[in-house]
Amino acid sequence: MRKIQVVMITALLSGMILPGFAQEPGKNKEDDERERADRQQNLNREMTLEREYDPIMQDAAKINTLPVVREVNVSKRPIVYSDYAVPVLTGKEMNVLPAGTFMTDVEHGKRNGYLHFAGGMLMNFSGDFGYHLLNTDRDKLGISFSHRSTNGNVKFSTDSIGARKAELNENIGRLGFSHRFDAATLSLGGSFGYSSFNYYGLPVAPAVESDSTTNQGNRYINVYAGIASGETSSLGYHIGVDYKNFNQKYALSDVYAGMTENNIGLNLGFSSPANDGRCFGVDLKMNVLTYTEPVLGDYRTVADSATFDNRYEATLSPYYRMESDKLRLLLGLNLMLVSQNETDVFVSPNITLDVPVANWSLFYLNLGGGIESNTMYELSRLNRYINPAFAPDASRTWADMKLGIRSSASAGLWFDLFAGYKYTESDVFYNPSSSIRTENGFNNVSMVFQPVSQRVQAGATLKYEYKHVFDFYLKGVYNYYTFKYLDTWKNVYAADGLGENDDMEAYGKPALTINAGINVRPVKPLTLSFNYQMASGMYAYINKENVKMNTINDLSLRTSWKFTDSFGIYAQFNNLLFQRQELYYGYPLQPFTAMAGFNVNF
Repeated sequence: MRKIQVVMITALLSGMILPGFAQEPGKNKEDDERERADRQQNLNREMTLEREYDPIMQDAAKINTLPVVREVNVSKRPIVYSDYAVPVLTGKEMNVLPAGTFMTDVEHGKRNGYLHFAGGMLMNFSGDFGYHLLNTDRDKLGISFSHRSTNGNVKFSTDSIGARKAELNENIGRLGFSHRFDAATLSLGGSFGYSSFNYYGLPVAPAVESDSTTNQGNRYINVYAGIASGETSSLGYHIGVDYKNFNQKYALSDVYAGMTENNIGLNLGFSSPANDGRCFGVDLKMNVLTYTEPVLGDYRTVADSATFDNRYEATLSPYYRMESDKLRLLLGLNLMLVSQNETDVFVSPNITLDVPVANWSLFYLNLGGGIESNTMYELSRLNRYINPAFAPDASRTWADMKLGIRSSASAGLWFDLFAGYKYTESDVFYNPSSSIRTENGFNNVSMVFQPVSQRVQAGATLKYEYKHVFDFYLKGVYNYYTFKYLDTWKNVYAADGLGENDDMEAYGKPALTINAGINVRPVKPLTLSFNYQMASGMYAYINKENVKMNTINDLSLRTSWKFTDSFGIYAQFNNLLFQRQELYYGYPLQPFTAMAGFNVNF
């Protein structure tokens, strides 16, 4: 148990020091050693998916397919990669998978660089490049670049519209450096991204003339610096600062200039020396957000101006942590402050408990809360079609509880049963706008509806692997929401009168999701992967009525062949069920498409 915890802590520190670059060298194991290690680590590892599944527009072929939600695998195996849909939901930056794991099983442990490129139908392209300029025990300097683009026609459910071209060209580059001193590690870096796309969606009011050809432009700049104490330091600490700048080229049409968002963040923490697995500590996180308002001309209202008021947020988290072979416990509180139109102070618990049951099961409990800033950059990464003339409030989660049991009763078999409850003020749900009307403007933009939400969740995950030849993955999650409407001008403006409806739904989010995948390796160089995504129970609020959207059924097949330890090729076929489906109302996904590409490690 102690060895596994050391590995998990080391991995976490590595992610803080040099995020987004080539994965560090791993150890090769014999089959019998791998099976024993997998069984024990499957029991204890944390799940990488920390938030409910949201089928959301995020990368180019989310016009093409759904995101693939996967947990980290312990052994070396192909990651099912959905070309434009990154396997895990992104956080504050575009996620780039580690080197050598894109489409093939190519080992990359001692290699400094990787290159991936793929192209296919409807002008779908994706590419990734990364290289370690320095890769020593003390110094690491790396660069990476990713590209996603599409430029193809999509069909609407109504024949009167015909087909429209969905365009996306998204690029992001990173540079990061870290140096390990004897007592601390320094990290510096930054990233730059630019995304160009069109609002091709069908307007809620068909008679309204909509600009579906002009491309919006989102620009993102981030720089950061931090220092963290070494493992042998008498006082544990980490201090980090970062600056993010997000700019939109246009507001509600190409006639008006867009907004600019500046975000300055501070993250620091201190902890006492760990004695017998026990320690006290405190963390502090702060964000200061300032805005340059978009130009709205005749469409400006008092509400528009107030949405871009400057604000700041702070979270103070004192805690006590204890780790032993019998349990892993963290007891703490989150003391939070949000200053927007008014200042709110609230408290949430911060409790984590892991208790082994026998030698093959683990009971876990997580009870927390926090602030979701809902910055324009963060929301645009989840839904790029968000209204460019409206900045939502921060979300305040008073309680977010999840409990369950993980078990690995036999080699290769792993399952997780869990349930949860979440209470959030000013939660975020998306709905197409039916009130914004601009002449030759961007009419199908997603408005943000922010009620008080309560979510009850239940789900299960099952995994099975047989001698690295066959593995199976199945996860199902059911969400039940209840709402309380906040009667404020922001919600009236954003929800388009939605508060008048007593039967509110979780607009833009599914009630039931099922994700399944099968990987088969009939011969060593070849991998066949089938992946299925289902999302049902999604609603949109159109003309003061709830409209149930079609169930999403997405099936894809990927075949990959590894020629050498450094080179592999793949082909992927998406939407094999030939469905007409949409993640957001009025924005249909691509029909059946095929892509092919290669992956090189050097």
